[in-house]
Amino acid sequence: MIDRSNVQVFIFTKNPQFKVLILKRTVERGGFWQHLSGGIEKGEDYNDTIKREVYEETGIKEIKRIIDLNYNFTYKTNKNKELKKMKDFCFAVEINKEKEIQLSYEHEEFLWCSQNEVKNILKWKYNIIAFNKLLKILNIK
Repeated sequence: MIDRSNVQVFIFTKNPQFKVLILKRTVERGGFWQHLSGGIEKGEDYNDTIKREVYEETGIKEIKRIIDLNYNFTYKTNKNKELKKMKDFCFAVEINKEKEIQLSYEHEEFLWCSQNEVKNILKWKYNIIAFNKLLKILNIK
């Protein structure tokens, strides 16, 4: 049984060049760099969750398109001092151009990264697999 479902979202722009937004979680939330992620709330579909999470965590309102990466994975993690089974569904969001980000309380820094920088920053294999799927969809080598 899955205890919680989440979306993972790569926010990117191709204007003027390909860049991906990477966020640094606060120390209390692990202190690591990652792309956007968030829980699917009751009654939401993936698109609702993506739009809500993108706005809550970055302040971005205008989304050019949402891309389903057709990739998901399950894992176990401690959440509220309990071991939970999670399932994450991976997507990407294209925006018109790089912009200043309004961070939520969950994050303390952000970077707009090149393809190589993203691959050097991401640590979890599932995140890298999802990122490679985005690159393939966009035909970026």
